[in-house]
Parts: sequence; structure tokens; C-alpha cells
Amino acid sequence: MAQKILFVDDEENVLSAYTRVLRKRFLIETALGGAEALERLGTSGPFAVIVSDMRMPEMDGVQLLAKVREISPDTIRIMLTGNADQQTATDAVNKGAIFRFLTKPCEAETLGSVLQAALRQYRLVTAEKELVEQTLRGAIAMLVELLSLLDPESFGRSQRLAELSERVGLAMGLDEPWYLGVASVLCQIGVLTVPPQVMEKTRRGGILNSAEREIYARVPEIGSNLIRNIPRLEEVAEAVYYAQKNFNGSGFPPDNLKEGAIPLGARILRVVGDYLGLLPKKPGPLATVQDMFARTAWYDIEVLQALRKVLQAEANETRSPSEPEPMTLRELSAGMQVLDNVETQNGWLVIPAGTILRETHLEKLKNFAMLTGLKEPIATLRA
Repeated sequence: MAQKILFVDDEENVLSAYTRVLRKRFLIETALGGAEALERLGTSGPFAVIVSDMRMPEMDGVQLLAKVREISPDTIRIMLTGNADQQTATDAVNKGAIFRFLTKPCEAETLGSVLQAALRQYRLVTAEKELVEQTLRGAIAMLVELLSLLDPESFGRSQRLAELSERVGLAMGLDEPWYLGVASVLCQIGVLTVPPQVMEKTRRGGILNSAEREIYARVPEIGSNLIRNIPRLEEVAEAVYYAQKNFNGSGFPPDNLKEGAIPLGARILRVVGDYLGLLPKKPGPLATVQDMFARTAWYDIEVLQALRKVLQAEANETRSPSEPEPMTLRELSAGMQVLDNVETQNGWLVIPAGTILRETHLEKLKNFAMLTGLKEPIATLRA
């Protein structure tokens, strides 16, 4: 797909000239002034390159490119102006972080060469970003899958937590909600340092003594410190660190952050995590969220509203005609969802309810079946 270039000027005849000269080589769109350019970014973007005139009424080129840098940081920014004084160039570079500074009149051949270079730069930036993101996602997915095999109770609900957190992030306008999915599956990594007897008591709802409470309270901090060792996951580490923080500032960590100062990712994790914990005890998803609205000291109301919106949308989506089926191990395949806990004959949890099966899950089930046997049939929903 060809990348689009946006030309911005306050004179229509200039924009028409750009289009006429360059349209055979590039995918050109135009905007008459800064306000229209910003509107185009929101409605017709993304644009690989934006070329702006300097002298325009109401919003000059420096102001426009500075805003573009905030709204669409990957867009390559070029200044084209007849006023080539040093201060203009300095402002354009410092405030707009421009790729090139060109003076009018600019020959078509020169402009075309600069646009080609800008498009190469855009492809380089976006390809590197996509590679890093995919690499991170792949590595973390592998890590989480291994952790879910080792400790299914702690990591069993990670799939749903990640999916729902990302959807809430999208509903709240986050540009990169993928980091919430990463935080969702890594927020429990600290439990691996907790003694098994403490985890078992916590899962049963038992009362922890002071030493056990201190151990368990440090789970977010331990997880956050581990995640900080991974480049580009600073935002994830912050979300994990504050994932148990109450909206009014109480809870862990015991610092002065409260309300909107708490990272949004942490506020989303707190709401979605508690929602999933409360759901089995309530009559349904929307009723669970409605009860949570009474706890304004704990939860961000805006996050709760976004969660309710996501759940309402899920309820209105077309449902698959498939019905739960009792299946034997031999009938299971990757992509199916188990609806009940899959246990060994002696009651050992192998795969928790709600898990979408992957090849590693199937391999684990086969191994346990050979050693101890599984309770079959298994309630399953086809993909």
C-alpha cells in the first residue's frame, strides 16, 4: 500500500501546483492551512510525510509541525518556505523535529528526491517499530505460555485479562494498548517468588500473618523490577508496579500518587483484574461492573465506564452458533477453549477453565494423561 503525503499551504494555487507536478510519482493529498491539516490527520491518516509552508495565518508551519510531532510522531516532517532566516530554521528543527528544511522556489526534481528520502525514512522507522513490537510480543507470549504451564492457577486467566485490558485501553483512546496486554500477563510474574504455602492460603481466602502479608504485598514491586530489565517495557513496569494501588492513593505502593497521577495502565489493570476476580461471584458481567461503581475510593470511574462499554459491545456482538461439547483428549485441538478446569484423576489442576488451547497445552495434557490420567470428557467450545 502506497504511503500518503500531505501538503499544507494557505494558497490553493500552490497546492494545485504540487499535486499537478507530483501526482504521477506520489500519493498526494492537500490541506488549506494548519487547522485543516490537523483535521486530515485525524480523519484520513496516517500520513507518511507532511510538507508544510511556514508563513500561514492563525497557525504557522512551526506550530503545525510541533503539533504533528505530538499527534503522529512517526510522520516525517518537512518545512518548505520562502523565508529562510536562521531563526525560522532553528525553530523548525527544535520544535517540529523536521527531516528537511527547503526554501522556495524548490525545483520539482529536488522536491521529489527529498520526498523519496522521507518515504524511505518513514518505512525504516515504522518497520523497526513493528519489528521490535512483534519481537517483544513473541518473546513475552512464549514466556507467559511457559509460566502458565508451570503455574496454571496464577497465570491461567492471563489470556482474558490481556484481551479485556487492551479493549478497555482502546475504548479510552490509548494509541498503543498492546502494552496493557503485556502488563496483564506479566503482572503475576512476582508470584513465582512467593512460597507455595502462602499462595495456597491466599487462593483459599485464608488470613495471612504479618510476614506472609509483607511477602505477598511485594509481588507488584518484584514483578516491576524484573520487567524493568527489558528495553522498551518501562511503561509496562510502571503499570505492574501500581496495579494494586487504590484510586484514592491508599494501598501499594505507599507513596503520594493518587487519582489521575496513577498511571492509566495501572488503573485499567486494577479494574479489569478485580472484575475478573469478582465475576464468578456475581450474576453476570454488567452486574459485576455495576457493583464496582460503589467503590469510588478503589476504582477510576472513567475506567469502569470504559469497561462497561466494552462488555455491552461484547454482549451485542453476534455469537458463534457453536455449543459447549464434551470431548476426549484425542478430540481436542489448538484454538479450542476449555470451559471447566482440566484436572488429573487425583484432582491436580492441569489447565484452568477459560484457557484457549495452544500446542504446548495439548502436549502438557498428553503427558499428564500418560502419567496419571485425566478426568474426561472435557467441556470444550470449538474455535
